[in-house]
Amino acid sequence: MSTPPAHETGSALTGSKRWFALLFLALGVAMIILDATVVNVAIPTMVRDLGLTTADAEWVTAAYSLTFASLLILSGRIADRSGRRLIFVLGIVVFVVASVLVALSDSSSTLIAARALQGIGGAMILPASLSVINAVFVGKSRAVAFAVWGGTI
Repeated sequence: MSTPPAHETGSALTGSKRWFALLFLALGVAMIILDATVVNVAIPTMVRDLGLTTADAEWVTAAYSLTFASLLILSGRIADRSGRRLIFVLGIVVFVVASVLVALSDSSSTLIAARALQGIGGAMILPASLSVINAVFVGKSRAVAFAVWGGTI
C-alpha cells in the first residue's frame, strides 16, 4: 500500500466538518446503490418507450453492474495516487452527467452506453468514499462513520 498524498491525511477536517463530509460521502454512495436497483422498476417503461428487446433490457442493467464491479479496484488505486476527494468529486460529476444522458437517451445503444458510464462514475465514488472515511476518522468515530456509511448501502 502506498502512503497517502500529504493533502489527504485528514488533518484538515476536524470536529463537525468530518461529519458533514460523511453526509456527502454517504449520499454519494446511496445514489449509486439506488441507481443500481431502481432501474429494474423503469425497465418496462424503457421497453415500451424505446422499443428495447429482452437482450437490450438485460444490457441496461448489466452495463452498469459490469463496469462498476470491474473498475472498483482500479478506481481505488487511482484515488490513492491522485487524491481521494478529487476522484470522489470526479465520480459524482461522471455519474450525474451519465444520469442526464440516460434521461435523454432515445435508443437502446445510447441508453446502454450511458448506463456503462454511470457504472464508471459509481466505481470512482465507492472506493474513494471508503478511503476518505478511513483517512478522516480515527478510533470509535471511525467505527461510527463506517456504520453510517454502511447504512446507506
